[in-house]
Amino acid sequence: MLVRLAAEWTDPFGVDHHAGDVVDIDVITLAELEQRGVVQAMSNEPEEWSGPGEESEEAAQEWSGPGAAEETEVEEWSGPGAAEETSDDE
Repeated sequence: MLVRLAAEWTDPFGVDHHAGDVVDIDVITLAELEQRGVVQAMSNEPEEWSGPGEESEEAAQEWSGPGAAEETEVEEWSGPGAAEETSDDE
């Protein structure tokens, strides 16, 4: 089991570990270290999920990327063939 040390600890093999280190220990050693206040509680879940599917405040704003509708009105067509439509009197 992986735990984060709250204080320095020397394991049964004589290896020194510093406070803040993450070490892999068995449940019996964990119980002993918890009694002495040497380990910090670690959670497998993040404090706040910010991944896909979660709509954040920024994502709630209207999309403004490629393909976004612009708020300009098109009064008349100005693309190919537009000049041909205006000169019918000849």
